[in-house]
Amino acid sequence: MENRAHGADLSAELAYFQEMWDKRASSIKEHTAQTWDTRAADWIDELNEPGGAKSIVERVEATAGYLRNRGLLQENDTVADIGCGPGLFVMEFAKTVKQAVGIDFSERFIEYGRELAAKCGVGNASFEQRDLLTLDVDAAGLADAFDLVFTSITPAITGYGVLQKLMKMSRAMCCNISFVNVGDNLVERVSRDMYGGKVRQRRDGMGFYTMLNLLFLSGYYPETHYCTIETGGRVNPSQELAEDIAFNLRLDSSEEPKILRYLEKLGETERHTVSRFGSILWDTRICDARK
Repeated sequence: MENRAHGADLSAELAYFQEMWDKRASSIKEHTAQTWDTRAADWIDELNEPGGAKSIVERVEATAGYLRNRGLLQENDTVADIGCGPGLFVMEFAKTVKQAVGIDFSERFIEYGRELAAKCGVGNASFEQRDLLTLDVDAAGLADAFDLVFTSITPAITGYGVLQKLMKMSRAMCCNISFVNVGDNLVERVSRDMYGGKVRQRRDGMGFYTMLNLLFLSGYYPETHYCTIETGGRVNPSQELAEDIAFNLRLDSSEEPKILRYLEKLGETERHTVSRFGSILWDTRICDARK
């Protein structure tokens, strides 16, 4: 009786975290290829500004260093970055692997990645436009296609079925990176002054917490690693800044004009962020029933 009860408890816990993970899919409506094509243009412009890529390059290099220290990203490996964005991880991975593939549903990001690879003369980096939500892994010939399937802060990984697709694409390892905590003085100031602190930052670490528990209860042995990146500087009021703050506070776009007016009253101000990222790495070949 005790063992059956324990098994029932584990099943209930697994179902609980599956439900939590599936709830993430409810926000996918705000993430369309068209939306990200628009965001891609702003993101790419920022990356091309002097020093604009500093923080993300720092995170890319730290992540690649961690993976290489774990014996990954070796010369015969084939690696996929799902939700690759502008392809900076793909380009870094390509330095040591046989083939690095970036997959994203934004046509603009894929174009940028291809342009970057051609500009840098990197022949073992390629980019494919695919939507993971609708992707049939078997039909696309991607089952067991990669030694490492990698994801980093992407809305593509929503729903338990999508997580299973990632693991189906891998013949060995998977790695996911997500925010575990973000301290942003300007976002917190807007939250406090305009909304009485009642609106919550989007990057609260719940995705990391949910995935870690879901994988463990499913029988895998996920390991964790953490990285901290700090940025700071003076910022001026702009529509882009208002959009970013509204997004981080999970606010509707109708709030953006109000935030912009608030920022204009502040004028040039200091923005300082401390971003803590969590990596979850697991071997898809090792999965035991939890007892």
